Amino acid sequence: MNYLIFAVFGYVSGSVMYSRLLPSLFKRVDITKISDDGNPGAGNVFQHLGISYGLLCLICDILKGTIPVALCLHYLDMQNPMFALVLAAPVLGHAKKGKAIAVSFGVLLGLLPFSGMVLFLIVPFLFFSLILKVNPHAWRAIFSFVSFAAASHVWVPVPSLQVGAWLITLAVGAKHALYIKSTRERPRVEWGLKLRRLIR
Repeated sequence: MNYLIFAVFGYVSGSVMYSRLLPSLFKRVDITKISDDGNPGAGNVFQHLGISYGLLCLICDILKGTIPVALCLHYLDMQNPMFALVLAAPVLGHAKKGKAIAVSFGVLLGLLPFSGMVLFLIVPFLFFSLILKVNPHAWRAIFSFVSFAAASHVWVPVPSLQVGAWLITLAVGAKHALYIKSTRERPRVEWGLKLRRLIR
């Protein structure tokens, strides 16, 4: 029952769209109406309102995933199978309207210092952004999250964390798959500029 309480808390926390709420509150701007993709995410806030508001929204989007997981981890055991739901809940809450990437990083940061799973997401994102570049962004996110879930499945010895990684990946992957379906964009893959120079 306690795990369900934290899961509900995480879902509600993840559902708060700070990147839409804060610009509307402080600047009277609806970020979904002035951005190209209509996404209420920190990336669009950076683009349209600048670094200060972008950072504020990004931090809030991260913390709304970090806080529920860190609190649950403080009081309960992460090896319980229900902990997987606690991990996925903030991501599921955000994915209703947003792309759920920042909150996913936040969830994984909430596991520190007990698990460094966040590195399994950082590394593929950097790889598919800088070395083997995957575009558009929706495809890059899918490649990165599948790699994250696979790495977690192999190298994380806690079943609840493995399941949580796959649930997060399914939530984010489904959200981005809907975007790909609507735009019909195919993945474009190329080597990063710096790597090409090294090869030459």
